[in-house]
Amino acid sequence: MPIFKSSNHILCYFFLIISLLTLSGCDFLYRLLHKEGAEEKKLVGEIIPMEKNVHIEEVQQLLDIYGYNPGPPDGVLGRRTRDAIEKFQADNGINPSRFVDQETWHKLRAYKDQGFIEEGSLNIPMVQKVLKKAGYNPGSTDGEFGPKTKEAVMKFQKAHDLKADAKIGYKTLTALSKYVTPAN
Repeated sequence: MPIFKSSNHILCYFFLIISLLTLSGCDFLYRLLHKEGAEEKKLVGEIIPMEKNVHIEEVQQLLDIYGYNPGPPDGVLGRRTRDAIEKFQADNGINPSRFVDQETWHKLRAYKDQGFIEEGSLNIPMVQKVLKKAGYNPGSTDGEFGPKTKEAVMKFQKAHDLKADAKIGYKTLTALSKYVTPAN
């Protein structure tokens, strides 16, 4: 015995399913159709073209600190920011979806949560303390990225098989984080 007795039954079931999906809301449909976009929306809020979003501004600041050039940290999610997100994801073993998913958000914020980043900038006094702890002399812990700190960063990078360019990006922060203790 067939489930559908006529094309009218099929049509009724179709409209019933569509009605249930519609009543469940647009967010439900969006989650079904675009998982990455829905996850990003949950993490950073609504993305409105050409409108500032404070969470996107944070993403841009972090990507910039890590050396991924997302453009100016203006809170507007554009092509350059999407490109930077994709590059960051690819470099960190994350599916390069170009969307800020949970894994991307966690990795982006990891060094902020450790204290290496404060108020959208690199926390130089902490970097200096960690360099000292690792056995490199950046001079006094004064918060200035002067010649002694640059030299200490370059020596640290060279010793950890990183590009010795005195730029403190994601890879250098990853190596420095191994010397961080909760009391830092």
